Parts: sequence; C-alpha cells; structure tokens
Amino acid sequence: MTCTARTKGGRPCRRAALGGREVCHAHSGQKVGRPSALTPEVRERLVAAKKAGCPDWVAAQSAGISTTTYYGLLKRGESEGSGPASELLEAIRRAEAEGYLHAMVSWRREMAGNWRAGVAYIDRVDRGRFRSSPGSSAGRPPLSGEGRLDLSELSEEELEILERRYEGERCEGEEE
Repeated sequence: MTCTARTKGGRPCRRAALGGREVCHAHSGQKVGRPSALTPEVRERLVAAKKAGCPDWVAAQSAGISTTTYYGLLKRGESEGSGPASELLEAIRRAEAEGYLHAMVSWRREMAGNWRAGVAYIDRVDRGRFRSSPGSSAGRPPLSGEGRLDLSELSEEELEILERRYEGERCEGEEE
C-alpha cells in the first residue's frame, strides 16, 4: 500500500505506507533525518575532556565524534540562541575556564619552590612580555616595550645568576 498523503508540490506521495497505517514515515509526524551526534554521553565526555585541559581533537576523539562534527556543534551553538548545541558551547567554555584556573593555581603553588615556574608564570600571564622579537637588539633588554626578552635563550651560567639573585645571594663582581 502506498502513502495517501500529498507532497509539498501537491502530488500524491509514492512511498510505502507504514505497517497498519495509511501514511509513510515522512508524513507520520515522526522525526526525519539523521540522529543528532550530540547525545548526553557525548556532551558529558566533551565537557570532561575540556575540563581536564585536552585539546579539541582529543576531546572529540574521546567522545567518539570527528573534529569536524565537534566544530560543527560549536558553530551551531554560536548561531543558535538556545538549545542543546548552545548549552554545549556554554558548558565547554565554562569547563575550559575551570581547567585553566586549576592549572594556574597549581602553577602558582609550584612557584614557591621553583623560580623557573615563577618566570614561566609571569611570561604566560604577561603574554610573552619578556621574549625577544625580531626587531629588538640582542644582548640587551628591550626599552619601553620595543621587544621581548626570551629567557630560554639565556645560557646556564646566566640562568644560575638569575636563580641566585632570586634567592637573595650576591653574584661575583656585584657590589653591596
């Protein structure tokens, strides 16, 4: 038996009717199309991975979806005012912020006994303020923000001097 409904164009539907009914699946009022990739389990796994600090591709893989699907969900969340994709986007942003905050707090705790952690923290918080740039003069710190000093380019001896200064010791050749 064929469906008794009419298409949008006004022609009779040619699909087979569902068992015991007069209309096909498309005209029955049931959902039509591919099921959403955003299930509660996928949402939970994505949020947990982002809270742990995972990059997007790892979060997507752990949830069993492709990165294309992941980015599609985020894009849909930005364009929708409300709905599951919008709620996912908000949850992921919150999870990223919580993960970042946890990392920064751990980093700050580590600074008490590790001067290099302190330097790395300052460098991160000040967005690379102490790195050298192609236009800055080598061998001297930049003046008035003309470039950034890259501490990774210092020799071991220079790092030891900085470490001793940090710990309050006098360096050779320094006057009181």
